[in-house]
This record gives sequence, C-alpha cells and structure tokens, in this order.
Amino acid sequence: MISATRSTVFRHLLSGVAVGLIVISVFYMVWLRSSIKSLEYKLGVLQQRKAQLVKEQRNLMAARDNLLSIASIDNVAIKKMGFNFPDRNKVFYVKERI
Repeated sequence: MISATRSTVFRHLLSGVAVGLIVISVFYMVWLRSSIKSLEYKLGVLQQRKAQLVKEQRNLMAARDNLLSIASIDNVAIKKMGFNFPDRNKVFYVKERI
C-alpha cells in the first residue's frame, strides 16, 4: 500500500516538473525572440547611423580637398595675405661674389 502511494506521489511530482519545464521553456522562447527583435532594431539604427556618418565623411573629405586645392591656396595667398606673382620684367637677380 505504501509503494502505491509513493508511486502516485512520484508520478504527480514528475508530471508537475514536466509541466513546469514546459511553461519555463515557453517563457524562455518568448524572451529570446523579443531579445532578438530588440537586437535587430538596434542593428538597424546603427546601420542608419553608419550610412549617415559615411555620407558626412565624404562631404568633409570633399570640403578638405577643395580647401587644399592649388586654386584655393592661390586665392588665399593673393587676397588675404597680399602675395602676388612677380612680374618677370621687374625681377632683380643678385650674383654672389667669390
């Protein structure tokens, strides 16, 4: 009689553990799926930010190349610093004496 009661209690305990594992696994799957969706969203935001930064980098490189161009440097030298190209007729050559 005691063994039959133990068997029934063991069976109920085992079925309770099985149901608990199933419930826990379902909640784990839902949590895992929501975590993956969250990571996909964050990845999309980061990819958009990367595209924006690459576009900004291209614009900045174009602006830098424009500033470093010979025409721009000549323009700054002539207008802002007062340099001008020498006239070939007004150039004096100084010879070194030995």
